[in-house]
Amino acid sequence: MSVLRSLVNGIDWLADHTGRVACWLVVLIGMTMTFEVTMRYVFNNPTAWSYDTTIMMGGVLFLLMAPYVLLYRGHVRVDIFYARFSPRMKNVVDLILTFLLLFSSLGVFTQQAWKYAIWSFKVKEISQFGYWEPTMVPFRFIVAFGFSLLLLEAITWFLNNLFSLIKDKEIGGASHV
Repeated sequence: MSVLRSLVNGIDWLADHTGRVACWLVVLIGMTMTFEVTMRYVFNNPTAWSYDTTIMMGGVLFLLMAPYVLLYRGHVRVDIFYARFSPRMKNVVDLILTFLLLFSSLGVFTQQAWKYAIWSFKVKEISQFGYWEPTMVPFRFIVAFGFSLLLLEAITWFLNNLFSLIKDKEIGGASHV
C-alpha cells in the first residue's frame, strides 16, 4: 500500500505544482491582450502574434488547470441529489460515474491528443488561425500532457474513493482536502 500511496502522492504533487505554475498564464494572457489592444487602437499597429499566442495560452491554461481543480474538488457538479447522499453513497456515485464517464472520455481524449501531437511533430504543423503561423508542436504536446495528467488525477480520485469506501480512509495526497 505504501507504493500506491507514494504514487498517488506523486501524481497529486504534479497536479498541484502544474496548476500553481499554469495559473500565471492568466497574467500573461491579460498582458498580451492589453498589449494588443494598445497597439491596435492607440498606435494603429496590431501585432501578428497576439491572436495565436492568446488562444494557445488559453488552451494550455484550461488543460493544465483541470487536474489541479480535480485534485481540490473544484469542478462543478449538480448537487440536487448528491448533496443529500451519505458520504458512503457519494463514494459509490463517484466511483460509478468516474469509471463509466470520466475514464472512458479521458482515455479517448488522451489517446487522441498524443496521436495528434505526434502527427503535428511529423508534419511540422503550423497554426491556421492568424497570419503569423507559428508552430503548433509545443502546444499539441502540452495538450497531450494536460489530458494525461488529468487522467492520472482521475485515477487517484477513483483510488481514493475506492479506498475510502473500503477502509473509511484515504490513501494519501491532497486530493481530499
